Amino acid sequence: MAIQVIHVSDIHFGQGESHGRINPDTGLNTRSEDFASALSRTVDYTLDHGCDVFLFSGDAYRNASPEPTYQKVFATQLKRLSSAGVKSILLVGNHDQLLRASSSHAMSVFQSLEVPGVLIIDRPVCTKIDTTHGAFQLIGLPHITRHHLLAAVDKYLTMPAASIDKILIDHVSTILRAYYESLDPCLPSLVTAHMTVDRAVAGIEQELLLGYALTFPTDIFIDDRIDYVGLGHVHKHQVIRQDAPAIVYAGSLERIDSGESEEDKGFIHLLLSRHKSSWEFHSINPRPFATVNADLCQCTQITEQLCKQIAAKVSPGCILRVHYKMRQDQIPELDEQRVRASASAAMSVRLQPEVVAPDRPRRLPQINESAGTAPLAALEAYFTEIAPDRKERLLRHVSDLMSQLRSPADE
Repeated sequence: MAIQVIHVSDIHFGQGESHGRINPDTGLNTRSEDFASALSRTVDYTLDHGCDVFLFSGDAYRNASPEPTYQKVFATQLKRLSSAGVKSILLVGNHDQLLRASSSHAMSVFQSLEVPGVLIIDRPVCTKIDTTHGAFQLIGLPHITRHHLLAAVDKYLTMPAASIDKILIDHVSTILRAYYESLDPCLPSLVTAHMTVDRAVAGIEQELLLGYALTFPTDIFIDDRIDYVGLGHVHKHQVIRQDAPAIVYAGSLERIDSGESEEDKGFIHLLLSRHKSSWEFHSINPRPFATVNADLCQCTQITEQLCKQIAAKVSPGCILRVHYKMRQDQIPELDEQRVRASASAAMSVRLQPEVVAPDRPRRLPQINESAGTAPLAALEAYFTEIAPDRKERLLRHVSDLMSQLRSPADE
């Protein structure tokens, strides 16, 4: 019988709260509640389907010093899994790591408490895990940066970054090859890592990145002795390799920002067995994000036009971003109160106006540095281009002003 594994990644508790508001009944940010709900529903599924393993591929929080509220939410769900006898494997991601040199990380507390059934992977590991449906072999790689190499060996401090990257990739490849050689060919094997591979389509994680990123070649995971590779770090759910071993990013569990508005979010249900593993993506139906892009510069009724475009995009409970361009002289015409009222169905709305500067008069080629020696001729050329119907009258005014300003010494 296959071993049932739930593969989850990149929860990022505390991220994206600028898109929410405080729930008066709970005192919590509504977006924080969304993230907690997504994890809770995933654990519900895990328990309802009698799964054996809960595999988390890194980045539980927005940083390595999480607020107690987020720790409580995560710990509550881990306790549910532990009480039900589900094995929880927690991989340390880049947001879980402290930037300073330290052996501690955001999930160290679970190591210290020795929570039953919880395995923390904060260094490369190859181990066998027993479940009620049999044993499997796990290879885990936490997030790795060149800092780990520099902290370990001083001789690399003066080397170019590209050379250090190559050494790191070769080092990780060597570790994996040694692990592959040690595997029991009769048992199913699973690899998990928190990293970017060269075939991945990156997303919002590039903007959230703390520090430095390294891209690894996908080929380091392709081996007949491996049955599934579950990756974290890239927020867009995607299949890097369909054939065995399947290489899959679970993606982030909830939408972090508008940049992920078109991406579905959820988790992987893996049936792990030797040579015949299968998996399926399950959506958690994330909160919808919507964006309105409106150019109002040529509109005469800008409020009505903007409200119309909002009505076409807004949906109940969505997070709405409204970006609109307008001329400076149109600002008094926009009724922001009406605009916000048209978006009242959204959970939150963010208005992003862009005021377009008026076109600057083009420079006339005949008016250059030498025009200073003949100012009247330069002004005549300018008036001919800009105000031909008033040229003569303007020139007379200029002549009169110049006569009044001329000093006696000039006469």
